[in-house]
Amino acid sequence: MIRLLFVDDETKLLDGLKRSLRSMRHEWDMTFVTGGKDALTALEQAPFDVVVSDMRMPGMNGAQLLDEVQRRYPQIIRIVLSGQSDRQMIYQSIGASHQYLAKPCETEHLKATIQRACALRELIGNESLRRLVAGMRQIPSQPTLFAEIKKEVESETSSLKTIGAIIAKDMGMTAKVLQLVNSAYFGLNGAVSTPEQAVNLLGLDTIQALVLTVHVFSQFPKTMEGALFQIDRLWAESLETGSLARILAKAEKASDREIEQAYTAGLLHDVGILVLVANARDRYEATLRTASEECVPVWEAEQREFGVTHAEVGAYILGLWGLEAPIVEVVAFHHRPADYPGAAFHPLTAVHVADALRWERMAPASGGQPSTIDLAYVEKLHLADRLPYWRDLASRLQKETAND
Repeated sequence: MIRLLFVDDETKLLDGLKRSLRSMRHEWDMTFVTGGKDALTALEQAPFDVVVSDMRMPGMNGAQLLDEVQRRYPQIIRIVLSGQSDRQMIYQSIGASHQYLAKPCETEHLKATIQRACALRELIGNESLRRLVAGMRQIPSQPTLFAEIKKEVESETSSLKTIGAIIAKDMGMTAKVLQLVNSAYFGLNGAVSTPEQAVNLLGLDTIQALVLTVHVFSQFPKTMEGALFQIDRLWAESLETGSLARILAKAEKASDREIEQAYTAGLLHDVGILVLVANARDRYEATLRTASEECVPVWEAEQREFGVTHAEVGAYILGLWGLEAPIVEVVAFHHRPADYPGAAFHPLTAVHVADALRWERMAPASGGQPSTIDLAYVEKLHLADRLPYWRDLASRLQKETAND
């Protein structure tokens, strides 16, 4: 059973939660306490999978509690359930919480949020790796872009358009602003797919505070670079995959929303690599060395070394942060699209093909490895005849990029 700890100083609210969640008692083992001190005592006495905490509480507020939970038990899923609208307290909670739900919260929404987070956790069977992933406050950004965003928000003439364009080129910053918009941190709860939309909704004052005061972004340190792993190369490859995925989605007359999701998912599809490098650089260098020496896909070498691939790791952290389900699904299945239960063109199709076509162009320099396009999957969608056209689109994009 999933073990949940609910923390709120209002006993009437806790009683209401008990009644509304009674139907889950055969699946969830639930404990209800009235403050941070009691919560920490409960955590010392038994293991929990999820902590759901109010924000404003006497003695120890929710932000302080979740910060302590993250420090002591980083593997625990941490959710804020609060009617608190004080900006400073919300800023305090951003680093330690995975999602922020606003009171009053529909019971079904609360249940769905918890169930989805716990289901995603099963993507990673290794408990120590879960601790590393769930404990991350931010995903490090490409150093040049990190410097650009700092300079822009500090400028007296900074603009949301420019800030959005910078963030849209970086997977770490994109993931973070989408986390903040798609949870109810700032009362903007909704399905937002692009960093540009997220920046416009958050507004300039909030973005400046997040960058300069709350430090929601961090720079990828040079000490994490290795002989084989280079952040600049990963950034360029992710940006190319996102751009090509968007082109393919447009070519297949996908909806505007699917086109946006294809770009964002393409940008984020390898975010799990950053998570693995940030937490286990030497092991990841060894993984890349194995892939190169044995001429196998990197994700296969990851499976051997970590028991999981960057796809599952990336999907786990993005899911914990509350990003849209289609984006999380693309990240999870982009190397094995046939496992996804769908029979029509989807942002997953765009990202899988875009990533594979980029790999095809790299093949001569990487030992001539065969195409990684899942032909059975493409044929199942009755789209195999589109492959020559997709390759032509990829070639055009490569030429345009080279000329820029």
